[in-house]
Amino acid sequence: MMAPRVLSGWAEPAAILGGALWVPHAVFEMLRPWGAAMVYQEERGYDLITNTALFVAYGLPGSLAQLLTSLGLLGIAARLGLPVRRTGKAGLIVANVAVGLGVLSLLGVIVLVAALFAAGLAFGSVFVGAAAFLLGLDAWRTGVASRWAVALLILGLIGLFMLPLRPLVYAVELVPPAAGAAFIGLFGLAWISVGFALRR
Repeated sequence: MMAPRVLSGWAEPAAILGGALWVPHAVFEMLRPWGAAMVYQEERGYDLITNTALFVAYGLPGSLAQLLTSLGLLGIAARLGLPVRRTGKAGLIVANVAVGLGVLSLLGVIVLVAALFAAGLAFGSVFVGAAAFLLGLDAWRTGVASRWAVALLILGLIGLFMLPLRPLVYAVELVPPAAGAAFIGLFGLAWISVGFALRR
């Protein structure tokens, strides 16, 4: 685990770059502009990569976005002096797990294992949301960083909705892919805004 001073220095660039990468990930995952990179094999019970180049092109932005925003969140916590209470400590643990899931997702892209990539990204994005929400609650309750509490809580709520978003788009088809892409893009733009706010 990195030292708090190092994490604090990473907060701004990680939040901005990670947020920016969520935007192309939104387009690639939801809209698949160049066609599908994987097909689901029902008899095997998992996705099979059909186009390696597309799999890497589609997957890399999402894995890097997940990893960078997790690191960015740890940096924000270090800069704000969080955690203070048990809620924040739980958030810090969840954020560290999110970093690990980001590494797993990135590893899945590198070694071309679709299940590893998908699980790391799907659960990692939710863990980032959960961690941001818990740290936001900690900041709100203690007043240590009250002006940041709302931003963290909003990031957390958006991130937590990533869990039902994919089933709503792919399984039950209640949410159009374009709307799903817009929502993930909103998550990215929120991270970019937080990153630039750290400059003030």
